Amino acid sequence: MTNIVCHCHDCRAAYTHLGLADPEKVGILQTAQDRIRITQGGENLRVFRHSPRGALRWYATCCDTPLFYTPLKPRLVHVGVNTDRLEDPTAAGPVQAEAFIPGDNGKQRHKGAGRMIARMAKRVAAHNLSGKWRETPFFDADGNPVVDPTVLSREERAAALMGVRR
Repeated sequence: MTNIVCHCHDCRAAYTHLGLADPEKVGILQTAQDRIRITQGGENLRVFRHSPRGALRWYATCCDTPLFYTPLKPRLVHVGVNTDRLEDPTAAGPVQAEAFIPGDNGKQRHKGAGRMIARMAKRVAAHNLSGKWRETPFFDADGNPVVDPTVLSREERAAALMGVRR
């Protein structure tokens, strides 16, 4: 697992799209999908994408709470768990990387990106070799999301991004 903080507009716009305030940064615990168990409330799980090629943003409809993000394919095994939804966010350990940190000159920078990417690649390789990539609550046996994703319209995406402070 890798505890990161992301400042990107898409992670933050997932919150504003669901009617929440811009968190300015999103804590994410990166792990493999086989480590996630949905024991109750699964009927409330829905997913959207900011664009036709965007990551899958999973949320609970009962409270419009962002929960996870995943890539589009189960073989990529990656899942990001929003740490503000954990019972004890400090249990995720120290932050090991930060992504899309805004700079004074309008440019973005990253801290610990190499470690983050290396850990992600190691998880993907290990799970593909072992077949554990099939153990996921997010995709069915055919590799399709268990819930049909909604793709935001341009207007919906623009509205979500309008709520993100720059």
